[in-house]
Amino acid sequence: MERFKSIISIMQGHSKSSLHLLYNTLNDTEPPKIFSYNTLHFWFAGTDYRNSEKLLLYVEIPASFEKVKEISDYIPIENCFLNILAPIINDLSQEYVNEAKNTREKAQFEAQKPNELMLRRNGIHYNREKASVVLTIHFNVPLVNALSVNAKAAVRAVKDILDHIEKAANQLDPEKLNKFISCYHRQIQIRKFLKENRLSAFIANGSILPRETGTSQPMKKAVPFLSPEEHEVTVSFEDGTKLSGMGIRQGVTVITGGGYSGKSTMLDAIEAGIYNHIPDDGREYVITDDSAVKIYAEDGRPVHNLDISPFFKFLPQNTDIGEFSTLHASGSVSQAANIIEAVCAGSKLLLIDEDKSATNFMIRDRNMRKVVKNEPIIPFTDRVRALHKDKDVSTILVIGGSSEYLACADCVILMDNYVAKDITADVTSLELPQSIPEIPETNWPESRRIVPKQTSQPFLFFRSIETENEKKIILDDYSADITLLTAVMSGDQMNTLACAMERLLTDKGSDSEELIKKSTAIVSELFTEEGFRSKSLLVNTTLRWYEEIRPLDVFCCANRMRGVLFSGKDNGLQ
Repeated sequence: MERFKSIISIMQGHSKSSLHLLYNTLNDTEPPKIFSYNTLHFWFAGTDYRNSEKLLLYVEIPASFEKVKEISDYIPIENCFLNILAPIINDLSQEYVNEAKNTREKAQFEAQKPNELMLRRNGIHYNREKASVVLTIHFNVPLVNALSVNAKAAVRAVKDILDHIEKAANQLDPEKLNKFISCYHRQIQIRKFLKENRLSAFIANGSILPRETGTSQPMKKAVPFLSPEEHEVTVSFEDGTKLSGMGIRQGVTVITGGGYSGKSTMLDAIEAGIYNHIPDDGREYVITDDSAVKIYAEDGRPVHNLDISPFFKFLPQNTDIGEFSTLHASGSVSQAANIIEAVCAGSKLLLIDEDKSATNFMIRDRNMRKVVKNEPIIPFTDRVRALHKDKDVSTILVIGGSSEYLACADCVILMDNYVAKDITADVTSLELPQSIPEIPETNWPESRRIVPKQTSQPFLFFRSIETENEKKIILDDYSADITLLTAVMSGDQMNTLACAMERLLTDKGSDSEELIKKSTAIVSELFTEEGFRSKSLLVNTTLRWYEEIRPLDVFCCANRMRGVLFSGKDNGLQ
């Protein structure tokens, strides 16, 4: 701490540009600028030469775990520490707020805010070699007249931060940490159980599926979930404990019920189950095939060079359905495109809510088939069984207004005031369609590659990259609205997605591999130690928080990007 004081004290009253003397750079001939404070170590890095008072403060906290060997083991440790430390740091920051002063004249700092998801983040990192957790804090050095360094105030703020971190670390409840680790490893074992038993999802008995209005918190006094006996399965864990709940088998599952019965809430919980959750979230043991995609009718989305023949026999004006493009897709076309793209990317589970679907795409009853004989759309009812048989893609549907899908279902779950009941046997007594009309077999597109922008430049780059309202990504003239890409659940994930789009669309060899493989490589690279430190034109790149995303969501975002061209029949790419 004394060395830190001696360095920054020289800057008192000097230009903020002098703060670079604090940086810990590898080229220094002097010893590394890694400072000590009791049991902690800390250091600084710069973020923006135009705003040189905005620093990254790294705090290293001793944390030895003998059994930690793989990166996956780090995740519950990192999440537990972040859940403990972030509220403490951010609450402390609020105490420094002085409304009477210019914001640049007071110390401001922020830790990455955790949420209910147990994911990798750039705000915290476990270093196995040093047996420590490294917390990243965005730290604004206080300035005098918004120009020169206020070293004394900076020292007070840093010391205050370190005192709070050390106190919290010393008081860390081992039981809480063990709870995070145990919960995470159980989740991994449930995911393995799904694969081994051909299940699409698992919902543990006692789970709290509803959320408090406008929050991600479990609803108080909600009805705990209880599996119907017919679908109850039991997972045995390595520690000898067991957990029972509902196993949703691969195939076609229909969830039905009246309004406000809990059917859409169940589907939302199933979608959230693609991620692992923190303990006591209520949904921590709702585990879903991590390739699941929620499918919507997405009026107005662009569709690029896509073979939509699985769901369309023809289109007006002899439009080529094998190489279809539009800047403003209709509800039926957009929903078809979303399914085709998800299957192409390797999704094995589609989640569909009829309330958010195009009716003419979802169903066509026997009378409408007689009335409209020249219908171009092949409804999803006609493909849903073959999709499972031919492509091993399962579907979970929420249906409340039509019985068409009951004839297609392997399993029908009735939600009655948040109580799940199996009524599969009961629906056999209903007057349901006896057979699916004969339709031609189809070839589902298996190849999707981005055609790189044609340029004489040695490399591609964007002038600016930004995110808008956490729902839109803009890269110069390219833009993607991801409002209905609901697997991207936070602004931090949105930042990661924007970085992934930059790397993907500036790759002059983007057509050398399938888009899903490119997406997988990019996501893996981003979450290396240096991943987000690479130069990017994303606005305030280094002052953003990033959170893990799936390659599948990079793929889906790229398909929504206006201005992108995909390989097809006319360009000779294979």
